[in-house]
Amino acid sequence: MIAAFKLIPAWVWAVAALVIGLAISVGVQTYRLKDLQIAHATYVGDVKDAKARAIAQAQATQSKIQTELDQVRADASTQKATDDALAARQRDDNRQLQQQITGVLAGRAVLRARLAERGKTIEDLTDLLAQLRSEADDYAGELASALTASRRAGFACERSYDAVRTTR
Repeated sequence: MIAAFKLIPAWVWAVAALVIGLAISVGVQTYRLKDLQIAHATYVGDVKDAKARAIAQAQATQSKIQTELDQVRADASTQKATDDALAARQRDDNRQLQQQITGVLAGRAVLRARLAERGKTIEDLTDLLAQLRSEADDYAGELASALTASRRAGFACERSYDAVRTTR
């Protein structure tokens, strides 16, 4: 049998060794390629999972911000209704006060008769004080309405800012 091996030329042995080496090399490369494909598929899956988590988190954050902004709007609307009701009550109180002032001024004729003995200065002073009080009440009502609207807008702005700032 050894003699049969000696009859085979050396170049055949070299070619056979080369073929066997190439077969082993191809097998190893195929095994490595499969490992790389598996690693790539895992990486792609991880990237897709991370993307899905990032999208879900961004949507949750956006939803939270929107919910908080909607709540701020609802609170501002409720506050406006409360403030409008208060302003209406203040206007009603002002009308009642105006009626009282009108009553006082209407009863002025009786007062004039009583005060005629004391002099004209007191009569003029009474008229001036009644007019000043009426103007002051009107102006106070206007200022209260402006202050209420400004306060309401400031609180709504502050809550909107806090809603956006706390979610980041």
